[in-house]
Parts: sequence; structure tokens; C-alpha cells
Amino acid sequence: MMSPDDPLVFTLAWDDIAPTSLPEDARQPGGEAFRVAVIRFLQKQYEPLGGKARIIFNDADRTLTVHWAKRDGFQSVLEKAQEALSLGDRSVAISLLKALIARTPDNPTQLYNLGMVYSDDGKLELAEDLLRKAAALDPRNAHIVVAIGVVRARAGDLESAIDTLRRAVEIEPEDPFAHQNLGACLLKQGEAESAAAHFRQSLRHSPDSLPSQLGLAQSLESSGSLHEADEVYQGLIKTAGHTPVGEWAKEGRTRIAHALMRKAGSERPDVLMYCLGALERFEEMTDEQIQTLGREIAILGMRGLDINDPSQKYTLKSLPGDFSGMHLVSLMYTAFQRVAPGTDVGIDLSREYAQAVALFEAR
Repeated sequence: MMSPDDPLVFTLAWDDIAPTSLPEDARQPGGEAFRVAVIRFLQKQYEPLGGKARIIFNDADRTLTVHWAKRDGFQSVLEKAQEALSLGDRSVAISLLKALIARTPDNPTQLYNLGMVYSDDGKLELAEDLLRKAAALDPRNAHIVVAIGVVRARAGDLESAIDTLRRAVEIEPEDPFAHQNLGACLLKQGEAESAAAHFRQSLRHSPDSLPSQLGLAQSLESSGSLHEADEVYQGLIKTAGHTPVGEWAKEGRTRIAHALMRKAGSERPDVLMYCLGALERFEEMTDEQIQTLGREIAILGMRGLDINDPSQKYTLKSLPGDFSGMHLVSLMYTAFQRVAPGTDVGIDLSREYAQAVALFEAR
């Protein structure tokens, strides 16, 4: 095995150099401009490591050999690759990881790292090939097995992904990522109760994981445990804020409120009266004023309206008074029915609205 102090030497085909990495007038392989541009590109990549790169071209087989030697106090290639990933410079990270693998091809960690990058980039066949090589070298490494399961899931083979992730859980029963990914695959497969069990296991070992919290809430919602799901969504809204996870949690609460309302099998009298009151208010308002009101409530709703809390804790610029979350949603629904019928406002109040219209017309 090579020592970390040995020079780094590896070979690349000319075609391995992405044309977009070079100036437009230097992209034709073989020319002098191509050679100069490639040397500058590679030296720029490897110089920050604390060393110096020397590039030798071989015209016969259209390859080039990179010789990189370190200086004192250099940053390791792996550290630089990880830094490049954290900065979003994936092309540099891939180049460095390839160099590491060329140097020590039987290192499972390096195979795993590059496999993960390819997986995130959607290059699933390349990713799985590298990850399976890593697994063959280190078969009891749960992280590698989880990564293979994720690749299988991304490829759309849920059954294979689930089998692989179950094996990861067997290897490391306390790995939160194994449970989290297995739960996500089971939920997609329609096995909501089993999914919830694995999300709970994930949260036992990683209680602050937002993806596992969201997965648990969605699993509970899918299995019909609506009140418990609503509690988890509420916690997510507080911790996740305006992130995508927080927005998905708000949408989940709206779905649950709608489901609970419909589960009762009859219209909600309070919503009916809110819609009727809105119709009466709108008699004295122009369409433009009604539209402004609807938009204001819609924007407020993007920050989260608690339609399960009856307290009147909301105010509007376009309408005086204090309102509950459900009152505002009812006003918005009625407003859009008036100025833009058929608009999807995220909740179905059609039965209450229809009855309110009938009462209004009767009056």
C-alpha cells in the first residue's frame, strides 16, 4: 500500500477533461491551446492542496499523467475534496476523489465518498458500482449499505431498497439514517405503520432530525392517526419555521383539519356562518376590494394559520376586527368563489359555502 507521503500520480484520458472547464478556443483535444488550458486547469485544482502538479501528455494513447507532490503543511486530498463539496464545487471534489481512488483503489472510504457524490448527482449506475466495491471491502459498514439502499430507491426499485436498508438496520440497529431511509421507502410503498415505527427509532437516536419528524407525521397521517400526526406537525412548524419542511408541515395540518371536519359527516355550523357573514359583507364591497382581502389572507396563510384554534388572534389590514384561523380561511374561500371561482385555496369548504349561498339568497 502506498504511503501518505508518496507523490500522487494518476492518469486521465483527454476525454475525461470536461470541455466546459476550458476556454472555448481551447476545447479541441491535442492542440497547443488545449495543452496550455489543461495544465492551467489542473494546476489550479491541485495547487491549493499545498503542493505542485506536473502534467505530462501522451499523444499516442490520448492520455495525460498528473504528478502531484506535497509541500510542508499541506491539506490532505480528502480534506480538500470534503471542503470542495461543502462549498458546492462538485467538479473539483470529483476530480480529487478520483485521484485518491487511482492512488489507493482498495480504500472503501474513498469509494464510498465518490459513490455518494455520484448518487446525489443522479449518476446512479456509477454510484452503485463504487458503493458495491466499497461494501465488498467493508461488508459490515452500515453507512455503505444505507448508501446502496438510497441508490436503489432513487432508481425506483423500492423492494430492493427496502431489503438493502433492512440489512443495514440488522448491521447497526441504532443507526438513525438507516431507520430514516427505511421508513421513507416503506411509506412510499404504502406501509405507513411500519414506516412510523422506523421513524420513531430514528428519532430515538437523532431526536432533532427534521426529515424523520416529517416522515413520522406523514406516516401517522397516512395510517389514520390524525390527532397524533397533527401534534408532530405543530412541533415541526415551531422548529422548522419557513423552511420547506415547515411549509410541508403547515400543508399537513390543513389536510388533517379538512379530514377531521369531513369525518364528522356533516357541515360545520361555524364555517357555514362565516361564509354567510362573508357574503353579507361582500354586498357592500367592490370586486377589487374582495380580491384584495382574499390575497391578504392567502399571504397570511403562507406564514401559517391555525385553523384548529378557535381564539381570535388574527387581524387584517383590509377588514376591521379580530379573527380565528378558520374564520379567515372561510372568508378567503368565499372571496375567491366570488372573484375567481374554482381557485384551489387548499381546503374544500364547498358544502358549507353552498348552504351559505342558499341561506343568503333566501334572505
